[in-house]
Amino acid sequence: MTRAAWGETGQLVTRLLDAGARRPVGAAAILGQRIVSGDLTPGTTLPNLEDLALQFSISRLSMREAMKVLAAKGLVRSTPRRGTVVRPRNEWSRLDPDVLVWQIGNVPNAAFVRNVFELRRMVEPEAAALAAERAGGESLAEIDRAFAQMALAEPRSPESISADVAFHQAILRATGNEFVAALAPAIATSLMLTFTVQRDARPDLDNFIPSHRAIADAIRRGDKEAARSTVLVHLTRAEADAIDGVRLHQPASLLAGTDT
Repeated sequence: MTRAAWGETGQLVTRLLDAGARRPVGAAAILGQRIVSGDLTPGTTLPNLEDLALQFSISRLSMREAMKVLAAKGLVRSTPRRGTVVRPRNEWSRLDPDVLVWQIGNVPNAAFVRNVFELRRMVEPEAAALAAERAGGESLAEIDRAFAQMALAEPRSPESISADVAFHQAILRATGNEFVAALAPAIATSLMLTFTVQRDARPDLDNFIPSHRAIADAIRRGDKEAARSTVLVHLTRAEADAIDGVRLHQPASLLAGTDT
């Protein structure tokens, strides 16, 4: 990217930054959004810290902190000869909460939903089967608490969505496998984003509470085959609901778009 092109960035920054964003996190967010959107392509060399700090109206030290944020998320790397360079897409921390939000904007697209549910189908049915075999009293209680909170909350409320996330995370932890359990915090933001659009399309409690109850009951009974199959059925319906939710927010022309 040429320095002239970056002159336009300075004008954009002036429009986007408010008082709350004139700090490292604001600069990191704007640059991060430009990277994951493809505006700043892999291999692009960013301006030096002094120029960036001037464009964002922050100190050089604050700009350095912003670059550290982006580096920690795998978006950029600094080299002695080239300066700060945008890293290849396959090196990004794709499950990082900020990267996910920067990537999809306000509403997930269909490609994002499909990717999330492909991952969930690879992990969650077997995790539920393992939980049915291994879950002890504390793990079962954690699943039950999350289910109870979800059943009592208004479907579109943050409390309902957070409880839904907690329910699925509790199942991952109930496997007793440390590597599977480590996925729980990693996928939290992905789940929250898809659950939100699911609720937009199908907010009725009867649409999702029975399937969650069936999963919890199968795990509590120790029935691994039922746990596996109920999760698969649940995911099939949940994906359809999520796609319907995307349709409420995006024109049909964008539904087949690829993930950014």
